[in-house]
Amino acid sequence: MTRHASAIGSAARAFSVVMLLWASSAQGRTIMLNATDSDRMAGIAESAPRQSWAMHEYRQGYFITTALSVAPNHSFLFRLALDKIPPGHRIAHAELILPVVNFRGSDPRFYLWRILPDWGPGVNWIHRTGRPEKIEWTKAGGRGISSDRATRPTDVVRLTAIGEVAINVTEDVELWYSGAATNNGWMITVEDPDGFVQIGSPVWDQAAAWKLRVTYEPVPTDRQAEENRPLSHQPAANQAG
Repeated sequence: MTRHASAIGSAARAFSVVMLLWASSAQGRTIMLNATDSDRMAGIAESAPRQSWAMHEYRQGYFITTALSVAPNHSFLFRLALDKIPPGHRIAHAELILPVVNFRGSDPRFYLWRILPDWGPGVNWIHRTGRPEKIEWTKAGGRGISSDRATRPTDVVRLTAIGEVAINVTEDVELWYSGAATNNGWMITVEDPDGFVQIGSPVWDQAAAWKLRVTYEPVPTDRQAEENRPLSHQPAANQAG
């Protein structure tokens, strides 16, 4: 009897472990990406129209990459690959976190936009790509609404203090992951004439501080969807007493 009870107890514990693992996978997972997962970055500026790495103008005409500043006619482009998210899921939540280190202006804020066309090697203020052939932005600086960047910004981020800033980017990541839109990354801009925002450099010492936190979960099967359907949506024959 004791041996039988012990076997039942072992089986029950094994079953519990299996159910916990199943529940964990069914509830989804969260992954964290950072700037090292980026396969494209560029700093573009009207004052340096042929440069791809015009990230911070520390002196007129001199740019460095150990800092990143965004101002009118001076933007930053970046793309994070999403291939670490396995197929067959849906995006439950996505949050982009940026390390803001300085800002100024009467209404300090920056804009985050989805980039619409492909861009790459040789990108600058004039061209969205320089190889294998030069292709210009619809409007210099990638400012063409609904052609170079989305019709509306993903978010307009108002700043009140330096530090980490979290932006809800769930809709963008879901569009890219599902294939409804091509992942050509984001553009950070400042639209106000007196605006200025400085963010920790993603190519220097702040790569880990640029974070994209994504929570994904399995897509319900037809059976699960049927079981979760409200009673009022069941066929009339199933509702009969």
